[in-house]
Amino acid sequence: MAANKFSEIYLQLKEEVREGIYNDTLLLPTELELVERFNTSRNTIRRAIAQLNDEGLVYSVKGRGVVVLETSKVDKIFFKSGNFHGLKELSNYNEISTSSKLIDFQELTVSEDLAKKISFIEGERIYKISRLRIINGKSMMYDTSYFKKFYLGPITSEIAEGSIYEYIDTKLDFKIAASKSVMKVVSAVAADFENLDLGENNCVGEIENIAYTDSGRLFEHTFIRYIPNEYVMVSFAQR
Repeated sequence: MAANKFSEIYLQLKEEVREGIYNDTLLLPTELELVERFNTSRNTIRRAIAQLNDEGLVYSVKGRGVVVLETSKVDKIFFKSGNFHGLKELSNYNEISTSSKLIDFQELTVSEDLAKKISFIEGERIYKISRLRIINGKSMMYDTSYFKKFYLGPITSEIAEGSIYEYIDTKLDFKIAASKSVMKVVSAVAADFENLDLGENNCVGEIENIAYTDSGRLFEHTFIRYIPNEYVMVSFAQR
C-alpha cells in the first residue's frame, strides 16, 4: 500500500509540474502542506520529491524549499537511466498511448553459452521474456529480459506481458533495490528491422540493464533495443 501511495503522489506532482501549475512561483508546496494534502507521512512525500529530483524536474534549496525547473525543449519521450517504472510510467501521460506485445515467454536453464552473455550462473532456472513496446502506435522498442525463477516463482504469460515490477510490488515479498545500466549505439540486425519501425535508420540504441534485490542478489538481466532518434535517456546533475 505504501508503494502505491508513493507512486500516486509522485505521478500527481509530476503531472502538475508538466502542466505548469507551479510556473508562477517555481516552488512546490511545503513538505507540511503536501503531508496534509495527501494525508500521508513526511517520508512518503520526501520519496516522491526525491524521484522528481532524480528526473531533473525539481531540486531542493536549503532555506527556500523545492524549486521547480522551467520546462525545457528536452520534452521528448524519455526514460531516466535505471528507471524501474518504464513503459507503465509513460502510459500515465495523457498524450501518450502505450501497449506491449509478448514475443517470447519460456522457462529455461542457463546454458554455458548463455552464461557468457548474461550475469547468471550456468544451470540456474530462469524465465526469458521478450516484449515489443508500442508507443503512440509505433513499434519503438523491444526488450529481452532474463529473470531468476527463484524469486518470481510460477508466472503466467499474462504476467509476462504486463509489468513484472508491478507484479513484484503487489504480489511478492521482496524488493528490487538497485540497477546498473550500460548504453550504446550498435548496427541494426535483421531482428531490429523486423521488430522496430526504424525507417531510414541503420542503427539502434541498446541498453543493457542488470537489477538487484534488496539483499544484493542478481535478479534480472535485460537487453533493450530501441529507435535511437525517438527514445532518449536523460541525465540530471546538481552542483
